[in-house]
Amino acid sequence: MRSVFHQPEAVVLASKHLTDGSGSLRWVYRELAPTEQQDTGWFLFADNDNKAWNDDPKNFMPLVIDAALAIESSLSFILDMPYGTDLVLDDRSEIKGWLDPTTRTPVWLSDASIVPNIKVIDGEVIEISN
Repeated sequence: MRSVFHQPEAVVLASKHLTDGSGSLRWVYRELAPTEQQDTGWFLFADNDNKAWNDDPKNFMPLVIDAALAIESSLSFILDMPYGTDLVLDDRSEIKGWLDPTTRTPVWLSDASIVPNIKVIDGEVIEISN
């Protein structure tokens, strides 16, 4: 799999609550089958999104990677994770990082005590064993 950072014009689909500033990033999901070459498969959801909002495709817009990173810089640590990745941003004052929403297991913490099990070598994403 090619790193999203090595794809010209790679995009994520972001809730308009994020782009208009009315919400904060809370949840990300990487779709299994992106439909366009520049589509990374990532969806970014806000804390004030609900099911009705998320069911309407007009409520999402494509953002290039740099624009997504302007919303939340820690996306740079997770955007190369595999298709099917589902994470919640935990940004309490004593901790900030990405957690598995089912198990609440940390995937990446801002203090670098836990990091994703991937490396990017020559633009290719390589999963590493722990």
